Amino acid sequence: MRVRPYYLHQMDLVRGGEHFRTPLARGLVVMKHLRGRVTGLATPQFVVDLPGGKGKVPLLPEAINRKGPSTWIRPPCGESVDYPDLFD
Repeated sequence: MRVRPYYLHQMDLVRGGEHFRTPLARGLVVMKHLRGRVTGLATPQFVVDLPGGKGKVPLLPEAINRKGPSTWIRPPCGESVDYPDLFD
């Protein structure tokens, strides 16, 4: 069909959508399994829309830092953002 997947999007933090959310770690596992199994053009970017208007950022394992019960995401701009993650 020649449709290119653009985003694998982490569910936004919106009321009523909680049951659709999964932990960030689960999305990273999906991305790990996609890489090397499908072509680069067929591999989407895993992104999260950060709270506080910080925008959508692509997630790579090195961008996520867990400190105790908190998850911190470091977008390309360099500022760490506290993200309310779910845990397996």
